[in-house]
Amino acid sequence: MRKVIFILFCFSTIQAIAQEEKSSLTAILFDYTHQFPMGDLAETFGDNSSIGISLIKKRTNNWLFGIDGSYVFGSKIKAENLFNGIATENGEIINKDGLFANVMTFERGFSTFLAGGRAFTFSENNESGIYLISGIGYMQHKIRIQTQEDFIPHLDDEYKKGYDRLSGGVSVKLNVNYMYFSKKNNIKFFAGMELIKGWTKNLRAYDFNQMQHTSDEIRNDIKVGVKVGFIIPIFKRNIAEFHYR
Repeated sequence: MRKVIFILFCFSTIQAIAQEEKSSLTAILFDYTHQFPMGDLAETFGDNSSIGISLIKKRTNNWLFGIDGSYVFGSKIKAENLFNGIATENGEIINKDGLFANVMTFERGFSTFLAGGRAFTFSENNESGIYLISGIGYMQHKIRIQTQEDFIPHLDDEYKKGYDRLSGGVSVKLNVNYMYFSKKNNIKFFAGMELIKGWTKNLRAYDFNQMQHTSDEIRNDIKVGVKVGFIIPIFKRNIAEFHYR
């Protein structure tokens, strides 16, 4: 949480410093990304989805900066025999009533970035073009364990922490997006590719599945994603040198 607050503080500072510079566009972007894990991340999770929101401010010289955040969710968990220590010989988990419990696992996480980049527009009076954006921030992910209506003493809220493999750390990203601003109507959308690299580590002290203390080694978490979204401009310069056509 302290890292997230620090990132938000940095963004506020950057915005204050740049306040007097002229902007050609300020916009909110909403996006959906389908991501494919690589590196250490691929050992635990399959492909996943992400929904995000961004705020960008582009200068008249086509340099831009912004902040973004995203929520990650997925259902493909590769961690095998996660509950071996509390399951029967057939892999079943028993609830407090002595019945087979229904336990489901999902991927959950989030990320937030301070970003900067440059736009390569096709003309001086239209914002459509290629936007290259890089950023530095924080990412976190874990296995969400859902027990439905069952009460399982060895999978209560505290014990779940020994199995969820919660990890987080500093990360960087690179986006290459094509942004389109219609000349005839209000259609504004974007699509592109995203690469995220995280230096995370396990945030739990003990792994119940492995029956050992977790390692302090830095993980190599990588995600490659395909992104689409729409754009809501909240400010544009209403002078002759810039307008939508």
